[in-house]
Amino acid sequence: MSMHLFSTPVECTNCGTVVDDPRVDHCPNCHALLRERRTPSRLAGVEKRYGGLRFLLGFLRFLGIATLLIGGLVFAYGIGGEDTTPQMGALTLLGTVLASVVMFAVASFFEVTLDMEENTRATFRVQQMLLEHLQGEEPHPHPDAASSSGRPA
Repeated sequence: MSMHLFSTPVECTNCGTVVDDPRVDHCPNCHALLRERRTPSRLAGVEKRYGGLRFLLGFLRFLGIATLLIGGLVFAYGIGGEDTTPQMGALTLLGTVLASVVMFAVASFFEVTLDMEENTRATFRVQQMLLEHLQGEEPHPHPDAASSSGRPA
């Protein structure tokens, strides 16, 4: 049995049961091992912000896949052409792969940045609840969880 710092709810990946007790390592319903103590955003009460940026990240990933597919097709069908050399085909393929990797890397960088912002808000909520608890007040959910403005605080 392990003890975790914060009693965040965990969803069992096997049966979907939400486990609130931080001392529990196995699901009480199906007895599956709770592998991860990370809390899904919907259980932690942290909203997802920046919907437009998340859409653009998905579009950037789509462009990366499309670039890779088109470059692969150009490489496959362009190799046997009369005016293309194998070096040109190899450079086309290499450039396509490089462009796709750059697109995925940029998208991943921004996704990590968005996750850090979300985790910062969740940590602030936990700190406020702990402070209220230590001061003897009844913990209230932070207004950030209920706001729907989509603007950063």
